Amino acid sequence: MAEAISSSDLIPIESQTKTIQTCFQQCLYEVPNFQRPYSWSQDQLGDFWDDVILAKGDFFFGSTVTWVSEKRDLFNDTYSIIDGQQRLTTSAILLSVVRDAFNDVAAKYTGVDDFDAGAATSQALTTQKYLMVKDDDGKSHPVLDRPEKMFYEVIQNPNAIPSGVKWNGSAERIGEARSFFESKILAAIKGLAPSEQVERLKSIRSNALKARVIQVELASEEDGFLVFETLNTRGADLRLSDLVKNLLIRGGATDADDRQAVADRWDRLVDRVQIGRTSADVVDRFIWQSWNSRREAVKEPELFKAISRIVGVSPAAHLSYLEELERDSETYEWLEAEHVQVQPKARGVRNAFAIPEFVDSVRALAIFNVSVANSTVLAVARKFQETKLIKQAQVIEVLRLVESFHFQYTALTNSGSTGGTRGRYNRFAVRLESAKSVSEVALAIEDLKDKLCKSLPDRARALQAFCSLFYAPSLQLTQAHKVRSRKIFIAYVLMSFSKLEGLLPAGQNLTTWSIEHIKPQSKASADYRDPIYSIGNLTLLTAHLNSSLGDAPLSSKVEALKKGGAYFDSELATWETGATDSPSNAQIEERSRLLAAEALDRVWKL
Repeated sequence: MAEAISSSDLIPIESQTKTIQTCFQQCLYEVPNFQRPYSWSQDQLGDFWDDVILAKGDFFFGSTVTWVSEKRDLFNDTYSIIDGQQRLTTSAILLSVVRDAFNDVAAKYTGVDDFDAGAATSQALTTQKYLMVKDDDGKSHPVLDRPEKMFYEVIQNPNAIPSGVKWNGSAERIGEARSFFESKILAAIKGLAPSEQVERLKSIRSNALKARVIQVELASEEDGFLVFETLNTRGADLRLSDLVKNLLIRGGATDADDRQAVADRWDRLVDRVQIGRTSADVVDRFIWQSWNSRREAVKEPELFKAISRIVGVSPAAHLSYLEELERDSETYEWLEAEHVQVQPKARGVRNAFAIPEFVDSVRALAIFNVSVANSTVLAVARKFQETKLIKQAQVIEVLRLVESFHFQYTALTNSGSTGGTRGRYNRFAVRLESAKSVSEVALAIEDLKDKLCKSLPDRARALQAFCSLFYAPSLQLTQAHKVRSRKIFIAYVLMSFSKLEGLLPAGQNLTTWSIEHIKPQSKASADYRDPIYSIGNLTLLTAHLNSSLGDAPLSSKVEALKKGGAYFDSELATWETGATDSPSNAQIEERSRLLAAEALDRVWKL
């Protein structure tokens, strides 16, 4: 028999229907620290424009779930938003664009006959009152208080002195939403007379303000935490990162200031993870890959339950897990980044990013667009930082194994990643994490090497793929061809030969180097398959040397090439001794085959 639920067990809820206009006139809103960032996509913005702004009548815009976080006697109460912040934020962004459009019309058509520019300015001020409001003492309050500095500076008060704070991922998406509405509104008023533009802007504003929401009001912050979690089980569009943030803030502390400290730490972690990344699920992927670098893998939909189990109800366990993520975020920040550079060594600090060879391999994986090995990279960097069980030479070895495997498997033959590949890296990472001795670390590395060697692609296929590498910067190429002929990738390939021979040290910045066509491009056809563009006709130079050599013959380039650290393979050496200023197609193709064999047998040999 089911246990009866008493009325005292139920969360007290009140609700009422309001228009966006009423919401923004009668309430102040704030986004609490456990909330997710702004995340609406172009598709969602398009739906908002079509369904709300272009609507013929008022439109039901969904619900908001709030609680009163600050009550006032003679002014609007402040409501913390549990659900619905995306809708309210988007409405505010749209209104800010309308406000600025009124001002632009006023400025553009001041002095034009039969047009009252003052009326347009007045409409801008009217619109601004839905974004900022003053109390009886003349103090200004943002109608919607968000954590992003740019939201106040760009959306609510464009006359504010800029803070100079760099936009994070949430701010970037707010900026993208504003750009979206700017283009829509410009298109909507294009070709209209000034007075007609004002009327069209008023209509757009009216439709935004007429949209109706059901505002659900809870009694307390604790009820807010519970409802936020419950929304996930009811199919709300919450990401793993949203739920983990809520979990850590709620479970890590009970004091308001302590909860804010946890929220601030989370935001800094997210900023590190999101740097240079545009995917909306980047924080979710980080959490998953961090987990896979420490523990047996679970499917993404099951990960939140698994995290909830390990933190339990202990505040200390919540903070311990947050510390895990913080440490891993310091490594993850530089994964998948082609611009990653060697960090300076610090006395007494073991930092994998201070090892040039490690950094070169991390950069190579980014160039290959490989993220499937992130769990292994995280585990290796962490083991080196936190223990002395893994030597620097082993750190280099593991990353070099992964780099060499994916050069053949991914960059050359485009074999793709599978669940088996990901599982292999997860199992190695977990094994390394749990290793308690130097011998256990060595055995784990040896086993990884064996498994990678057994998974290499067919040699003939890899050789053929290497020979097909080319660099034709002056040609129009398909996207597929561009991937295989990117300057940074070809520079990486050529530099790898030089580093193997000790002609160049590890830790080079690839962007400072240039690619030289030995037989000048001016003699090539418009076909990317022309041997002049192929890997067999390419070598590496500093950008300065390349610009000074131009179309000079090989005999004039030899000393500069050697001075610049270019690798002189046996075939290229015969061109030099034979005074071959313009190698034949056959000679170029022969050099391509030679480099391909050396690539697999020496440079990227596992």
